Amino acid sequence: MMRNRSAQGDAGPPARRLVHALLATVVGGTLAVTLAACSGGGAGDSSGSESGADGGAARSEMAAPDAVEGAADAATGAIGVAEAREEAVDRELITTGDATLVVDDPFDSAEQIAGLVEEVGGRVEARDERAETDDELGSASMTLRIPADRVSATLDALDELGEVRDRHIETVDVTGTAQDLDARIEALRTSTDRLRELMADADRTADLIEIEAELATRQAELDSRVSERSRLSDEVAMSTLHVEILAEGTPAAQAKPGGFVGGLTAGWSALVSTFNVVVLVLGAIIPWLALGGLVLLVVVGVRRQVAKTRSGSGPTPPAVDPEPAPAE
Repeated sequence: MMRNRSAQGDAGPPARRLVHALLATVVGGTLAVTLAACSGGGAGDSSGSESGADGGAARSEMAAPDAVEGAADAATGAIGVAEAREEAVDRELITTGDATLVVDDPFDSAEQIAGLVEEVGGRVEARDERAETDDELGSASMTLRIPADRVSATLDALDELGEVRDRHIETVDVTGTAQDLDARIEALRTSTDRLRELMADADRTADLIEIEAELATRQAELDSRVSERSRLSDEVAMSTLHVEILAEGTPAAQAKPGGFVGGLTAGWSALVSTFNVVVLVLGAIIPWLALGGLVLLVVVGVRRQVAKTRSGSGPTPPAVDPEPAPAE
């Protein structure tokens, strides 16, 4: 994805302004010549006046197309100069990319890629190798830093090692950012140089302390901008390429069917994955449910026992006095 600014688009408004200015100058000059011719002719006789006026008008009419044509040529030349200046600016581009490489032996291919990168003047920034297991085949991944002008050649060389899939390259124009950083760095350097001169001429201790504090702040900002500019220059000079190396037969390396069969396969895979997730969740929950049920049974049993105990030891009914025997 390229995001370059059009040189012609940038040069359009200045060129149009130049054309308008030149046309205004030409029209003004033409009117001045016409008025001068008319006034000069009025000082003589009527026939001379008419002849002078006609001659001035004729000369003006003949000069106007030439002046307009000259203005158009000048405007075209200005546009050409602006385009040349725009093209003369070295565009600074950051190129990044990624690719998937399917090979027979990922580890051996990783070694070959490392040697290939060193040959073109690059380096291996990161390398990860995963050994073969019972469930998965071996694989490797690499992060490469390659000179910007050698990216295409490196990708072509990868085609000779195996099958390159999912290749993606992206380019970002950072010319504006680089120019802005350069301007800031230049301004900060000028400022720090001026502060050093002021510090050398300072007579008062208070002024010296204030200048030193300001100089330290400007110097820290300058160092930060210089470091940022260096990182940007490194990203421009050395492109970044991520390569995933898979073994032949790896599910990720196998070509996926398309059309109805591909949709059916994807749907079945989604169904199986969902079922596996549900089974996994149930397997994780069942032990906790069993433990919760056991605790609930214990609590219910204890509560029932307490209720029985309370009902068996209820309050004693009051004693009833015996009725006195009837007297004989």
